[in-house]
Amino acid sequence: MFSTIPTWIVDNLTWDHYSWALGDVGLQLPRLLLNSIIVCGITALVTGAIACISGYGLARYKVPGVSLVVVLIVLAQMIQGPLIMIPWYKIAAAFSLLNTKAILVLIYGTLTIPVGVWIMSGFFRTIPPELEEAAAIDGSGKWRTLFTVIIPLSLPGLVSITLYAFILGWNDYQYSLILTSSIDAKTVQVGIAELMESMGSTNWGGLLASGVIVILPIIVIFAFIQKYLIEGMTAGSVKG
Repeated sequence: MFSTIPTWIVDNLTWDHYSWALGDVGLQLPRLLLNSIIVCGITALVTGAIACISGYGLARYKVPGVSLVVVLIVLAQMIQGPLIMIPWYKIAAAFSLLNTKAILVLIYGTLTIPVGVWIMSGFFRTIPPELEEAAAIDGSGKWRTLFTVIIPLSLPGLVSITLYAFILGWNDYQYSLILTSSIDAKTVQVGIAELMESMGSTNWGGLLASGVIVILPIIVIFAFIQKYLIEGMTAGSVKG
């Protein structure tokens, strides 16, 4: 890596850096990964559930103020980051949520749920209402129709927003840095960054091995749901 003429030929193949990253002496990566998976997994599930129900309501029920709600959902994305960091910190301190996974789930939800509701409402509009009418004629109630007819048809869109929510939380650094401090709550992004800043002599091999391990969960998720993800991104252009 530091040679004058870089080469792809490996002179000394070793797995010691992965042992360092996964061991207790090094980064304690397994604990940090578990924290990130818990936080991002809950965020993705909550985002998917709320976006599905709320998006369906916005798409199917024409009540006064629906257009205003959609506008406010989009505008909410403009007020993020450092602008609301201090209010979030004060809220977390007031409710004793500092240095917990719960505060990260709440914050990530404010970032992902508005986008998810907006996307799902548009996706539900592409599904013909006649399908629901046919289900009603067969004796199916509203909730049963939603879960047995509408949601299966909207699965690509639902998968897309849950994956979006998971990745957004997985890549976050600033909120986790400010609101968490212990190994029980901080995420893997903060752990790697702190290690780089605190080490006098940087263990580049260990850091690069940690980076490889960190991206593996995202690669595995993409491998399993890429079919639904592609359908979700393209469905709006071919339906209707």
